[in-house]
Amino acid sequence: MLLLVDEVLSLNEEDETIKQASLKGKYTHLQDAIRFINPGISPKKLIFKKTTMDEELDYFTNQFKDHDKIIYFYDERFGSSGMLDRLQNWLMPNKVLWPIPIRGSKAEYLFFKNEILNKIHNGANYNDVMNHIQNMKSKISSWVISPSPMKVIRADKYSVIYKESKKSIFLLTEILPNRRIKTHQSGDLDGLWKFLVEKKDAKEIWAVGKGIEKELPNAKKQIQTNATSLPVGIPYIQAVTII
Repeated sequence: MLLLVDEVLSLNEEDETIKQASLKGKYTHLQDAIRFINPGISPKKLIFKKTTMDEELDYFTNQFKDHDKIIYFYDERFGSSGMLDRLQNWLMPNKVLWPIPIRGSKAEYLFFKNEILNKIHNGANYNDVMNHIQNMKSKISSWVISPSPMKVIRADKYSVIYKESKKSIFLLTEILPNRRIKTHQSGDLDGLWKFLVEKKDAKEIWAVGKGIEKELPNAKKQIQTNATSLPVGIPYIQAVTII
């Protein structure tokens, strides 16, 4: 079995195989663009190249040379669920592709990866897994703590290289169902995290931080991701609370 994850969601953990993003422009690889593009005064927007069905079929056919089952976590802000559904049907029954949509939150990816691997270990099929995800989504809330949370949440602002943020005031923002956004408080990081922990009275909190070296009390699992990942220059904590 291969655990495949979009580059924009990756946490660079040992169990991951990264599906690299393709860009339009001078730099076609994301890491090259991040390394060599200087934002200067104006932010530099990166344009993701949309893959065709033939390109995706070629890519997955190559992956299936060494694996007969692929669990694929993709960022639904940039990927096509319809294309993946068609691809899944074409590859069956000899090759098994399980597309798992995540909407931009690395904390959700971290949480659901753990949930799904446990389900697979217990013999669950794809329908079992997708039903479990839908059930769990009614029990979790997704959060962003950042000086500029909309640059983390919105796809058109996420794929951008910004000049490093010097803001010291953070916002605690909740991503509600139907993609609505609610900002609860502003302030320092410690105060906002304490507010989140006490307000939600959650059974579990899973968190991913970027550009913030701080231990988060009460987090069941916390991972620090690459500080140069998207959106470049914007520190954040993404969290999911489970009630």
